[in-house]
Amino acid sequence: MKPWLISTTPCPGKKWLKRIFFLLTGIWLATVVIYWFNLDNKFLYYVAHPFLKNHYDKMERDRRL
Repeated sequence: MKPWLISTTPCPGKKWLKRIFFLLTGIWLATVVIYWFNLDNKFLYYVAHPFLKNHYDKMERDRRL
């Protein structure tokens, strides 16, 4: 009896390990791209900040500044 590392028939879990490996590699590459191009801060500056600014500018003030 040959062990599964040497045998010609593929290991049943090998297919899932390959999928998990590529999934984790893709997630890691996505986080590297986000970090490299500073996309999280660009999203906050160009999308979230204007939205929040408009939201808080429309609120009625209860005190004068």
